[in-house]
Amino acid sequence: MSEVAATGISSLSFLTPGNFAEDDPYAGLDDTLRLFEIGERLGFDGAWIRQRHLERGVSSAAVFLAAASQRTRRIELGTAVIPIGYENPFRLAGDLALADALSRGRLQVGFSTGMPHADLMGHLVHEGD
Repeated sequence: MSEVAATGISSLSFLTPGNFAEDDPYAGLDDTLRLFEIGERLGFDGAWIRQRHLERGVSSAAVFLAAASQRTRRIELGTAVIPIGYENPFRLAGDLALADALSRGRLQVGFSTGMPHADLMGHLVHEGD
């Protein structure tokens, strides 16, 4: 974004939760994919998605960003953030590697160590702390 670069900012990205209505998840997810396309056309450098479980939003950033990679060509695709407490690390690494390959190296990954719903699910996911 050349106008932004003149102010000293070298990169501009946006973050979206990717929410959807309970009765029509496709429409909300498609709207979010179109937002990534529009962001690229407007000249944004990056588009980021939140990953959330137990909510009406993107539950797999890797799957979503693999789809977004097929609708965009230049914009960086990021996760903000993947709570690794819910994830199998080998499966997650494989899914992210596939999304990165499909995006031709545009994937930017962010992780968190906590679980957003530890009080509800912690005993089912982990033993002890």
